Amino acid sequence: MRELLMTVPCHRIPERCLHFKGKPMPLCTRCFAMLLGYLFTPIALAFHMVVPLWVPIILAVPLVIDGFTQKWKWRKSSNPTRFITGILFGIGQSLFISIMIWSIVQFFI
Repeated sequence: MRELLMTVPCHRIPERCLHFKGKPMPLCTRCFAMLLGYLFTPIALAFHMVVPLWVPIILAVPLVIDGFTQKWKWRKSSNPTRFITGILFGIGQSLFISIMIWSIVQFFI
């Protein structure tokens, strides 16, 4: 399992990772939360969730703001903030995937 996680593009900075039994996880907090958010995809597809396109975009905005304000050194982000923005982004991408899949299905029906 660890080898599979190592294929995910992530900076893996130890202080930005959640720690389990005193050791940093193989993914940073934000990437881990995004992967958790992706688990929402089967749920979105199973319930035919088609939301307006602005919903996934709005869910991505907090991550973009957090990432860029941290990159520009305007402030320092925290792991709880990284987790929240990451999971929102992952859910937003799941909804976007659901929208695209159901749009394609409707096109061919």
